[in-house]
Amino acid sequence: MIKAAIGKVRGLLLFCFFWGYFSLQSIVVVEAQTNLFRGYKTGNDNSIDGVIEDVPLTTTLSNAVVMPLAGLGVGNLQRNLVETMIHHGLRDDNRMRLIDTAHASGNEREVSRGITTGIKDLKEELARKSLDKEFDRKQRIQVHVVTKIWYTHLGYERTKLAVDEILQSFEEAINDSNVDLKLTLLIHWPQCFDSIPWMNCKEEEEQLPDRIKNAGPPPHLNKDAWKGSWRALEDVYDSHNAVDTNNNDNFSSVVANIGISNFDRPTLESLLEMSRTKPHLTQINVWSLINDTPLIELLNENNIHIQVYNVMNGVIDQIYENPKAHHHLLMVANQLEQKSISSGGDIVEKVFLMQVVLKWLVQFDISVIPRTSDDKRLTQNSPVSLSKIPAMSKEHIQVVGSAMAALINNQDLKDDVLVKVRFHAKKSDMFLYWVPDEGEIEKQVAFIEKGSLYEESTHPGHTFRVYHAYDAGQYETFSIHGHYGDAQDIHVEL
Repeated sequence: MIKAAIGKVRGLLLFCFFWGYFSLQSIVVVEAQTNLFRGYKTGNDNSIDGVIEDVPLTTTLSNAVVMPLAGLGVGNLQRNLVETMIHHGLRDDNRMRLIDTAHASGNEREVSRGITTGIKDLKEELARKSLDKEFDRKQRIQVHVVTKIWYTHLGYERTKLAVDEILQSFEEAINDSNVDLKLTLLIHWPQCFDSIPWMNCKEEEEQLPDRIKNAGPPPHLNKDAWKGSWRALEDVYDSHNAVDTNNNDNFSSVVANIGISNFDRPTLESLLEMSRTKPHLTQINVWSLINDTPLIELLNENNIHIQVYNVMNGVIDQIYENPKAHHHLLMVANQLEQKSISSGGDIVEKVFLMQVVLKWLVQFDISVIPRTSDDKRLTQNSPVSLSKIPAMSKEHIQVVGSAMAALINNQDLKDDVLVKVRFHAKKSDMFLYWVPDEGEIEKQVAFIEKGSLYEESTHPGHTFRVYHAYDAGQYETFSIHGHYGDAQDIHVEL
């Protein structure tokens, strides 16, 4: 299985992003397609593509563990919302089976409770849907949780203490006969950095309870304390994945994977040199995915799965400062909607911007864990919704990649994509005017001779007025209803 997975990811098309200059302005360009990312599957325009049967979408890690690609982030979510959002995500119409949190968020007990109550209700829902069909009420439903160990707990003994606390917090889900819980433990940061404004290394150490201080030396005074933490995670992983010599049918390894978060390439190289178990997974900021080519190459060379965070803040929140990139994403969203309608499969009535970005990422075998406190957003981000969106073509991959790079780096694309409107003057000469907002003066755009046409690129919702060239009392008004990337013909008879 592992050889097959490695073979699948090699030689597949994806991107390497470079900075370039054009017309004396710095812009983001996609310079070449490379093997930088893994797992790219191009769409087939002749088939109903993109609808993935084994919802939730999954990937296979280097240790053969099958893990969902699309999940829900609840780290730093309001504690009173955690259980509710997880419960909603686990429902059969969403099928989220991956939850991301952090030990420092202090909500792991709420996560555990949300899983147990959510799975209980899910099984009752599935039993009702099965009707006369046989339903296995004893079936344990697998749920993956990623949690991370904070930099105050770096060092072998402090990390072991953190793992014990994590396992205690998830005790309810671990012992639930309905749940097959799989934990992924990550080192949240390799160290506390004084250069990062919100990190308060000395103050956080001083505020720790004595039981943590007494467990090991203060990690903020030793930049290599993470090495002891990795040894601790390796030992925990080994103990949870030992061969079951008693042939216990209920034997299950709770700690299924270990990994890292926010490690740069030099630190990861040091880890790989000293480790006996390579990280199965890493969490990185979406900025690093686009801009840190050396890190991504090293991750792929060592078959370390990539999970990204900060997609909403890093990409979607930048659309208003980068309108051209925004319009490109809207164009792809519209084209995916039209592709869904023409495919004959499940029709997706509306593709949202966040879904375009998430689809782009999961199509590259990259995990996503967007945080939300809104039920509708959760459903939009769910594996069920993402699987219904048609697979992106190579052209879509190119467009979305360029737009994401522009948004992440806050440097808009040079070229815009608008609605192309062709005005046809069928019976007379005409004047074309753009009608701005109420109270503003109309602006002449063009003179169109009889029998000819004029093409104008504009935005959806804009209004134009066409006047007869020799009788201003004859005119027609048109509103543009197309989408970005569309072409529209308007035949005017005056």
